[in-house]
Parts: sequence; C-alpha cells; structure tokens
Amino acid sequence: MIFCIGNGESRKNFDLERLRPFGKIYGCNGLYRDFTPDVLVAMDYNICHEIYRSGYAFKHPVYLKQWEKNPHTLYEKLFYPETVKKFIGDVDVETHTDEHEWPGEKKRFFVCWANNADLMKEFREKNKDWHEDDFKLHFGEDQEGYKITWTKKKDKVMGLGKYKDEKTNAGVLIALMAADVDKKIYLVGYDYHSKSKQVNNIYKGSKGYVGPKAKAIDPKNWIKHTRTLLNKYDSDHEFIHVGEPIPEIEKMERRYWTNISYEEFDERIKNNKV
Repeated sequence: MIFCIGNGESRKNFDLERLRPFGKIYGCNGLYRDFTPDVLVAMDYNICHEIYRSGYAFKHPVYLKQWEKNPHTLYEKLFYPETVKKFIGDVDVETHTDEHEWPGEKKRFFVCWANNADLMKEFREKNKDWHEDDFKLHFGEDQEGYKITWTKKKDKVMGLGKYKDEKTNAGVLIALMAADVDKKIYLVGYDYHSKSKQVNNIYKGSKGYVGPKAKAIDPKNWIKHTRTLLNKYDSDHEFIHVGEPIPEIEKMERRYWTNISYEEFDERIKNNKV
C-alpha cells in the first residue's frame, strides 16, 4: 500500500513516522521541511526553488515540475535591457533578482523563474479587496523579478515524465503516481474544505505559502481533479480517505473510495490492520 500525504491541517498532530512499517509514503511541497517521504513532488516554482536550495535534492529523490535547466551561456541574456523589460518589467534588475549559487561549484546550468513586476502591480490594484496575505504566494512584492538557482552536477531531481502534462495539483498528482504502482492508497491530510474563512494548509504563513489570513480556497478544482483520478481506475483499486467525508466525492458512489476517521485510522495502525 502507499500513503499519500496532503498538507491539510487535519494531519497536524498525526505522527507520520508510524506509517513507515506499512508501506511507501508519497508527499508534496513543504512536507520535506519536517518529514522525509519516499517520494516528494513539488509543482509551484517557489517551493521547487526552496527545496533545491535547502540541499534536500542532493540526499533524496524529488520530482520538480517547474525545473527546466538552462545552460550558463543563456545567463547574460537575462539581463539584456529588452529581456528585463519583457520578463520582469520596468524595475531595477539588481534589487529584483533573487539568485542562489553554490560556493566552489562551477556554474554550468541554472533554473530561472520570472515575474513581471508591472503586471503584478496591476493585478494587485485590480484586487484591492484581497487581504495582503492572499497575494503572498505568487503576487507579493517579494515575488517580483527573477528567481535564479544554479544547479549542481550531481542531484537527485527527476522530471515528471509521463505526468508532466497532467493538469492537476500536487496532492492529486502523487495519488495518481501511487495508483500506477499500487492498488491500495491512503489519503491523509486531504481536507479539501476549510472549517473557517481562512485557507486550510498546515504551512500557511511560512515562506512560499499564502499568509495565515488568506481566504479559504474554493475546492472545486481539487474535487474535479480527484474525480478525474477516480474515473481512471477500476474497482480493483482502493482509495481510503482519512478525515471528514468529502460530500462531493461521496456522491460519486464509487465502491473503491471509502472514508474513515483519524480515530479509526489510529486503531488500524495499533492493531496492524492497515
């Protein structure tokens, strides 16, 4: 079996280490900060750069979506006036470049993400009703400009291969990857809904995530992606969701989607009946 770990707040006090004796563990995004899964997947550019810069990718395998390596010969072109204006706007390039390099490591390849400051400012102006915490993930002022990370010759970054064009989120993607290699999949920390008006994420308020007062995310896309996942597999698969039931998924009446509480999950672990 495989345990897929989402980053919903329901798993906050659950000890993930208890799962290791029973099967592989797949996780996504900020999970690496406090736990090392067997498979880690990240999709947003912020967290991809963070994971690589932390050194995690030199010790553990990781799948990064936004990670196209460019040869060093293209580096100077980033700073041509016409390139700067096109990709990061009419700003001071020096103060709008977040660059990471490795001392003693030859600069061969780099990964770059660019956010146009002018367009981002325009977006913020059009959405003045948003709380500043809503902007922090992709539209905050600290996200403007270039984010450049030089790569090392030996790392354990892998491309997503056949999954690279999947239009889904990281949580559903790891479930999809898991279901391709095993038939019994546990989903832990897949909350979908928020119990308050604020976003439901265990890492909210930390770097690379929205602020703690960001409004709750409409789960309709997550639900849509989960339905697509379930429609892809036959009844020989078993998806076990841990936590409160998801009404929109329960309506599908799939025999191979079941819901259990954390209390029941705990009992299964204690009795070795996972």
